[in-house]
Formats: sequence, C-alpha cells, structure tokens
Amino acid sequence: MGALLPLSASGFLETVAKHHRRAIEQAVADINDAGGPLGRELELTVEDTELDPETAKTAFASLVDSGVVGLVGPVVTDISMALADSFAEEEVIAVSPSSTHPALASAAVTDATKYFARTAANDIQQALVMAKILNSDRFVGADTAAIVHVDNSFGEGLASVIDEKITGKTVETVAFPPGRETYSGRVSRVVRSGADAVAFVAEPGNVTILQRLARSSFDGEFVLSEGVIPGDVPSYMDGMYSASVAAEQTTGSIKLRQELDDITPLAPYTQHAYDATFLLGTAIQQAGTATGTAISNNLVSVSGGTGQTVSVDEFGRAVTLIDADRTVNYQGASSSVDLNENLEPLNAYIIERVDDDGMDELELLRASFFQGRTA
Repeated sequence: MGALLPLSASGFLETVAKHHRRAIEQAVADINDAGGPLGRELELTVEDTELDPETAKTAFASLVDSGVVGLVGPVVTDISMALADSFAEEEVIAVSPSSTHPALASAAVTDATKYFARTAANDIQQALVMAKILNSDRFVGADTAAIVHVDNSFGEGLASVIDEKITGKTVETVAFPPGRETYSGRVSRVVRSGADAVAFVAEPGNVTILQRLARSSFDGEFVLSEGVIPGDVPSYMDGMYSASVAAEQTTGSIKLRQELDDITPLAPYTQHAYDATFLLGTAIQQAGTATGTAISNNLVSVSGGTGQTVSVDEFGRAVTLIDADRTVNYQGASSSVDLNENLEPLNAYIIERVDDDGMDELELLRASFFQGRTA
C-alpha cells in the first residue's frame, strides 16, 4: 500500500500531513496485528507530493514502480485532479481522506471500474448546506451574495456550486491567493458590492482575508465552509454561520482518539485517513486478491449500510465475518462511511452559528437530505 501526503508543506498543512501519516500508520498496524489481509502484512510506502502536481506525479510513479495496488491520498484537491487519469491508467485505487471537488465523483474511471474513492463528502453537500443558510429566512435570507473563495480547484468548484444553488443574486465573486499579508483591493470589492452576505470558501487555517472583511465596513452576514472555524473561536467570528459535518461520537471515533492521544486534538480529516486505510485492507480481504480493480469492486460492499458492524481496530472481526461468508459493514472513525456508486459517502451536516465564542447548533441535516441531490 502507499500514501501520498504533502509532507514538506508548511503551516497548517504540515500538521495535517503529519496527523494523516500517523493515522495511516496506526491503521496499518491495527490490520497487521490482526494477521493482515489474506494472511499477509500490509507494507506501507509514503511519498511526498509537496503542493505541486508535477512532484506528485513523480511520487505516484515511484509508488507504481514499487508495486502498490492501492493508496491513501492525495490530501489536496488540486493533486487529486492532476493524478486522477493516472490512477485509472495504472489501475491503482486511491482513497482520498479530504479531496472533495464535485468533478472527482466521476473521475478515474476505466472499463467501468473507478480508481478514485474518498471518505470525505462531495463538496456538493456543503454547498447545499451553505445555500440553505443563505436562502432561508430562518438564517440569513440573503437577496444578494458575494462569494469569496481560495484560488484553487477546491475553491472554484465549491464556489461554482454555491452560485448555482442560491436563490438570491451573486453580485461579486472574488478569488484570493493564500498566504498574503493584505487583501485590501479584494476586501474593497466586497464592500462596494453591497451584498447582504458573504459565502466564504477556504481550507482550514486560510482566514486572513476573512479577518480583514470582518473588520472592514462590510455589515452583512458570513457563511463559512467546513472547517474554517477553529476550536478556539476568535472574537471576530461572532455571529458567523458554518456548514459543518456532524461529528459522530461513535465507538470508532472515541477509540481512534485514544490510539492517537499523542497528537490530539486531531487535524481535520485525520479520522478519514484511518478509515481510508482500513477500508483498503478490508476490501482486499473480501476480494480474495490484492489488485486495484478488486479493491475498487469491493469498497461499496465492505463500507455498506447493511451487515455485521466492524469498527476501528477490529480487522480480526472483519476477517472472521468474511471467512464465514457474512456481510461486513465498516463503521468508521469519521462517519458510517457508507460509500455510494461513486465511491464517496453521504454525511450528516449541522448548520452552526458562532455565539459568545462557542458554537450554537441550529439544525441537523441528516444524510437522507442529500439523497438524489449530489449529482
């Protein structure tokens, strides 16, 4: 098995990569301690993608040369988009913990087999939630909106779907490059737009322009994408709304935090990285062979919504069930991880609002809310 992570990234993504690696290694250890898939040990090779598609292509080629049949990653959407065709060409199944662009739902397909899966939800889900917040008079009820998004594939994809789903008029769309000290021109454009609200799209930790907007003369509402609000909520975020994946306090999530107590609190999508690894190993066991095609064709079944439940550090139980010709239903650390035909899950979401430096949960949208809406 392999992993593609931005190991040499700096700042927030450096922490994400370290936590993901730790979770993947833990999953491999849990699987191997239980005897491994097909009675063989998983051997893990980790490669650095940096944040560069060309570097990532070289890293993937190295994994192919070493004989990997499946991998966890990539982390960053731009890298997943750049490698999708290569996954299909090489028939290596990639399971990303965090690449959420809608276009990846139909990517990496050859001969009716899909070689890209993910344990994080399609961005159409959070776009639908952000649009609901903007549209509903119960929340913002905006007639006009400005969309401010990070200038990459993730930001462009999510911004495009938000624009499609809102009932009000988009009066300004502002793309911003990360890492700048000031964004005065872009902030001025939003202020001059006179929008009732800002839909803000960025990865966790990428909030400098949001700070500038909150402290400007703009007096509208803010609706933030998943993960932007940190655990220690800064005062300038008071009153802002968020579309957040509903955290499930399952046995799996609790157990994984215990296994990874040396790095808690866990960076976003760390649980998804563990789940991706565990699903790969379980799919090999059910397939009875270790090929990318066989893994892909068994991911839906072992993640599925029916069958005998297995969870974190229960690979031995999965083997016993599969050997007895029983259906396995992996309940993960991140969610129930019930993958659909596009090899991606539907997650429950919460509409939240910052209140007195905490989070006020306003509405739970169950996974059924998104059925038939994510195409």
